[in-house]
Amino acid sequence: MEKIIGINPAIEILQNKEKHIEKIEIYKGMKDEKLNRIKKLASDRNIKIFYTDKKVLNSQGVSVIINEYDYYIEFGEFLEKIAPLKKSIVLILDGIQDPRNFGAVIRSAEVFGVNGIIIPERNSVHINETVVKTSTGAIEHINITKVTNISNAIEKLKRLSYWIYGADGSGNSDYSCEKYTDKVVLILGSEGNGIRKNVKENCDLLIKIPMYGKINSLNVSVACGVLLSKIAEAHNKN
Repeated sequence: MEKIIGINPAIEILQNKEKHIEKIEIYKGMKDEKLNRIKKLASDRNIKIFYTDKKVLNSQGVSVIINEYDYYIEFGEFLEKIAPLKKSIVLILDGIQDPRNFGAVIRSAEVFGVNGIIIPERNSVHINETVVKTSTGAIEHINITKVTNISNAIEKLKRLSYWIYGADGSGNSDYSCEKYTDKVVLILGSEGNGIRKNVKENCDLLIKIPMYGKINSLNVSVACGVLLSKIAEAHNKN
């Protein structure tokens, strides 16, 4: 069993008919205006609502109990989905550890039209309750796949004519000056160490965000939003 918390994640899950929902728990003191929408969606699917005196931490008063659900798709299936696309953005996360960062990245990815996210099987945060809540429902609308070897995944993407951009402070190209190709892979590294050397060597171009303050780095989720905004803008202009 899995518990999903938060108002927006609850609404998104209730709208996803593939989710097998056991029940919904609502804190008795909850007065949010979106409560009626949650009740209506639950009623339409004949899902029982239980009212509780105990409020789950950070839940906004709503918890959805579902059968364990696999958010991931197979990498081969993922390649089949993106292969026919003329314009596409794929995001690779090389070792992100913080679930809140992962959730925030998923949210930015969905907003800016990313077609899928690739993460490594090992040494990376995986989807959990915190990731789902932080994504505020975006996780229901984006494909996420796990691979055993990022470099091998990059090679397969290159065969589909993707151009590989690595976000790195040592990059020679200002992200805002780059003319992005129609098929983009953006790689973001871990919070502490950035992109691993062997992955960096497989990039076609290293891009950077110029820094003008006294702190020389951005949170990975913030950097993700900045970079994706520019890539999405370039795609929508062409």
